[in-house]
Amino acid sequence: MLNKALCILLFVFCLLCSVSFANDIVVPFTSVPNQPYFQSAQLMVDSVENNTIILTLKSDQNGTARLFWANHYDPQFNQPKSLWFFVKSGIHDYYFNVPSQNPNWIGWTKALLIYPEFDPAGLEIKYAKIVPSSLSTNIASGWQEFWGPNGRVVVGSTINVTPASTIFGQPINIYAYWLTGIFFLLILTWQRNYLRAGKLTIYFSLGVWILLGLSTYHNNFGILKDNFDKYFGKSIEIKRAIAYGKDYYDFLVFVRNKLPKKPVSFSILSSRYAPELQSRIFLVPHILVDPAKDNPEYLLIFNPEPKQLELTKKYCPYAKLNQNAYILTRTK
Repeated sequence: MLNKALCILLFVFCLLCSVSFANDIVVPFTSVPNQPYFQSAQLMVDSVENNTIILTLKSDQNGTARLFWANHYDPQFNQPKSLWFFVKSGIHDYYFNVPSQNPNWIGWTKALLIYPEFDPAGLEIKYAKIVPSSLSTNIASGWQEFWGPNGRVVVGSTINVTPASTIFGQPINIYAYWLTGIFFLLILTWQRNYLRAGKLTIYFSLGVWILLGLSTYHNNFGILKDNFDKYFGKSIEIKRAIAYGKDYYDFLVFVRNKLPKKPVSFSILSSRYAPELQSRIFLVPHILVDPAKDNPEYLLIFNPEPKQLELTKKYCPYAKLNQNAYILTRTK
């Protein structure tokens, strides 16, 4: 009876792991001239039916990269529609069950973009495709997500007081509870002894939490090493340029030199991820306010999205760094 049950489970597992290669959508990428990224050809992909991206990359170094997509709701490549991931040296496959990591995988996907945070000359996109998800691709994506740049970021706790990382939007503690329960049932079925099964389950639970603890230490060491290599021995200006991005840091320096010396209120309109964080600190004593509610005296414009420019109607030019980076002042 047990053997029949195991055979049925194995058969179901194989079905869940199977991938329908007939539905695969091959995505050609090209290097964009004079730009540090790779962009796909134009696509028309139903994001509901095709939710997993598989990349085969060849890299001559380790580093982080970012995957962007554009859809018919928002044809721009921007931070809300992106994922971070680690790139390892050599040739490796990378799996992304996108909607499990970002809710903005919706509608019709129009194009993809890969932006490496290192010299793009050392990266080659050997193959790329978009496929429907399966159990095997979900497992590969979840494993990669957990060990990726954001996978082990602590986001809170479940009923266990141990802080939890996430996979597919769920605290990893939940997976540990399920594994522990399954382990107990398997041992109980095999041993038919509650005391023995309970003892082994306790040992199993301790092993799981030790592994999760080691994962946290591994993550913290990686952050320490990365920041040490980036910032140690460098001047404060170079550190800020690295942390902010040199183009954005140059813009903030420009703004600080151009704004009045007395404190003024300002807002920033940008497609950049969280531009307010650096400006709030760097431009003190000037005061960051909400552009839609507080009628700021100055607007800082840095690579804006088209819809953001609707807030500039009551403003006129004040100072310009370039066509995508400038300051506006209130007219009334």
